[in-house]
Amino acid sequence: MRKEIKLKYQGLRIYLASTMLYFFLVLPFIGFLVLQNLPNTLTKTVSSDKIVATEDSILTNATDTLVGVAVPAKEQINEHVDSVIAQVEGDLSRLPKEDAHIENNQRLKRFFFLFFRFLVIAYLIGFLFNLPFKLYLKQKRKQKAIKERHEVFCKKLILYTPHINCLILSLPHLVCHVYAIITVLSSEAFTEEVERNIFQNFLFVSVVAASLTLLFVYFWQKNRVHLKYLEFFYSEEELRKRIFRSKSGSIGKQLRLASVITTFFPLAIVVLYFVLSLTSVKDLQLGELTLAQKEVLLGNWNDSAGLIWEQNDKSDFEGFYYVNAIDSIVMFIGIGTGIFISIFYLFLIVKWTTRSIVIPVNELLGNIKKIRNDGITEYTIVRTNDEVGELTEGFNVMIHKIKNYISSISDMNKDLEKKVVERTKEIAEQKEEIEAQKEEIETQLEMVIKQKNTIEDQQYHILDSIYYAKRIQTAISPPDAILSNTLSDQFILYNPRDIVSGDFYWHAEKDNRVYIAVADCTGHGVPGAFLSILGISYLNEIVNKTNSQNTSEILEKLRESLISSLHQKGEEGEAQDGMEVALCIIDMDKKTLQYSGANRPLYLVRKVNHTQERTEKNDAKRRIINNGNYQMIIYKPDTMPIGIYGDTVESFTKRDISILAGDSIYLFTDGYVDQMGGPDRKTFRVKYFRELLFKIQGKSMNEQGNILAQKIKEWRRDINQTDDILVLGLKI
Repeated sequence: MRKEIKLKYQGLRIYLASTMLYFFLVLPFIGFLVLQNLPNTLTKTVSSDKIVATEDSILTNATDTLVGVAVPAKEQINEHVDSVIAQVEGDLSRLPKEDAHIENNQRLKRFFFLFFRFLVIAYLIGFLFNLPFKLYLKQKRKQKAIKERHEVFCKKLILYTPHINCLILSLPHLVCHVYAIITVLSSEAFTEEVERNIFQNFLFVSVVAASLTLLFVYFWQKNRVHLKYLEFFYSEEELRKRIFRSKSGSIGKQLRLASVITTFFPLAIVVLYFVLSLTSVKDLQLGELTLAQKEVLLGNWNDSAGLIWEQNDKSDFEGFYYVNAIDSIVMFIGIGTGIFISIFYLFLIVKWTTRSIVIPVNELLGNIKKIRNDGITEYTIVRTNDEVGELTEGFNVMIHKIKNYISSISDMNKDLEKKVVERTKEIAEQKEEIEAQKEEIETQLEMVIKQKNTIEDQQYHILDSIYYAKRIQTAISPPDAILSNTLSDQFILYNPRDIVSGDFYWHAEKDNRVYIAVADCTGHGVPGAFLSILGISYLNEIVNKTNSQNTSEILEKLRESLISSLHQKGEEGEAQDGMEVALCIIDMDKKTLQYSGANRPLYLVRKVNHTQERTEKNDAKRRIINNGNYQMIIYKPDTMPIGIYGDTVESFTKRDISILAGDSIYLFTDGYVDQMGGPDRKTFRVKYFRELLFKIQGKSMNEQGNILAQKIKEWRRDINQTDDILVLGLKI
C-alpha cells in the first residue's frame, strides 16, 4: 500500500539556493579586489592633481615674471615655459588614465548584466521544465486522475532532472564566461596588464564558483529524486529492479568524488586569497632598501641575512614577497567568509552522499528483519545504481521466487489433500478399485518427487543469489593486497560458514597510522553479512569524517551509529543485534599501538630476550603467559558488544602499548576456538589455540596462517563448520 503523499516537488527553491551560493562565493572576491586596488586608484588621482597644480603654478610664476621685462627676455622666458609645460604634459600622458578603471568596471557590469539577463531566461526555462513534475505531485496529493501523456512525460524524464536542471542553470554561466574569455584574450581590451590580471582572476573564481554551484544543484536534485520521488512515479513492479539505464559508479567512487570535492574547495579558497595578497618587493621600485625596511621585510633574520648578502644590493631582495597589514586583514576576512560558505556546502555534500548509502541499506535491513520476525515481506525499492542497488535487486528477485514457490507448493498440497480424500472414500466404498487407487498413489508419488526436484531447483536459485551477495561483500571488504603493502609479513585466515559471513576485517591508512579491526557480527549468512556491510561503512565514515585517532572514541561512535541504524531502544524482547570488535591503531614511526576491544581480545607474542618485559605482571586488563623463549601478553577487552547493552552506556577502554621489532600480533573471532571436532567432538578451546600460537612462533606469518588453516581442518574432520572463522596475524 502506498503511503500518504505529502511531498512537494522542489524546483525554484533549488534554483534560488544555487544562485545565492554563486553570489556568496563571488562577491567576497570582488570586494577583496576592490579593497586591494583602491590605494592604486587613489594614488593615481592624487598624482594627476599634483601635476596639474604644478603646471598652473609654473604658468602663474611665468606671467608674474614677464611683467616689466623686455620683449627679448620675455620671448626666452616663454620658450622656457613652453618646454616645462611640454614636460608636464608628457608626464600626464604617461599616467594611467582614469578611463581605464572606468572601462574595467564597465566590463564587470557588462558581465553581470549578461548574467542576470540569461539567468532570468534560465529561470523561465527551468520553471516550464519543472512545472509538469510539480503539478504531477500536486494531483497525487489531491488523489486526482492524471492524464496519460502527463504521466508518461514525468516518468520518462524524472531520472534526468538533475542533469537537465544543471544544463539549464549552466546557460548564464556559459554565456558570461565565453564573453569573459574573449575579453581576456583580446589584446586591445585592457590598457594595463594589472587590469587584465584582475579581470582574469575574477574569471577564474567565477568558473570555480559556477562549477561548484552546478554540482550543488546536481547532488541536491539527485538526492531528492532517488530518495523521495521514485515511488510516486514508478509502480511497485518496476521498482523491484533497477530502472537506471547506465551505472552511476561504485560506492567507492562516489565516496572518493565527495572527498575530492570537499577537500579541494576550502584549500582553493585559502590558496587563492593568500596568493592575491602577496606583494613583490620589486613592484615597490625602490632605489635601495634602508635598514628599517630590511628589518620590516626580514624580521629577526635581518642580522643573519647580512652574512649571506655581503653587499647592500637591492636586487638581492627583489625576489622577495610580503603581505602588508591591510592586505592581511582583507585576506583573513576573505578566507573566513569563503570557509564559512564552504562549510555549509561541504556539510550538504557529505550529508547527501551518506544518505544515498545509509537510507537504502537501512530499508533493506529493515525488510530482512521483518523476514526473520514475520516471514516473507514486501519488496524493497531499488533506489541506487551501485552495489547496494544490485544487492537490493537480488534480494527482490529472491523474495519473488520464494513467494512463487511457496504459492505453488501450497496449491499443489491442497490439490494433493483433496485427491487423497477422494481416493480414500472410493477405497472404503469400492474395494474392487484398490488396484486403480494404487496406480493413483504411484502417480501422486511421482508428483511428490517432482515437488522435491522443484524445491532443489529453488535451492539452487537461492544459493545463486547468496553467491552474488558474497561478491558484493568481497568487493566492499579491503583486499589482502592493500594490507600486504602496509605490513609485509601478515596473514588472514577467513573461512565463512554460509558463503557470506558475519565476520569481517577492516583496514585503513591515515596520517602514517595503520587502522586494523576484526569483528564478529550477530548471526551468520545474509543477516550477518548485512551487519558487516554496515560496520565497514560506518568505520570508513568515522575515520574519514572525524579524523579520530582514538580507538575507544571510534568504537563509541560505531556503537552510536549502529544503535541508531537498527533503532534499538533496549526494550524487552527486542533483538539484540550487534557486533564484537577488536580495533588497533599502529604508529610504525613511534612504535606504539592503541587497542580497544568489545568482547574481542588482542594477543601479543614476543621473544623473552628483553629485560624490560620480564618485570611485567598481570593486571585486571592484561594477562601474561611465558613459554620458554616466548611471552604472550593477552590484552582483555571490555565485556560489552557494539550495540544495545543494558541500561547504562559505558566508555570503551583504550590501551597504549609499546611494540618492538619482531612482535607478533593476533586478532581473531570466536569461530576458530569454538569449532567442534577432535576425538571427543568438543570445541577446540582457547587453551589449545594459545599453545598452537606458541608452537608456530619463529615461522613466517604466511606459514603460520597455513598451519592454522590445516590444524582446524584436521580438528573438524567430518563435522560441519559451526561458525565463521577469522584470524588475522601480523609481525612488526
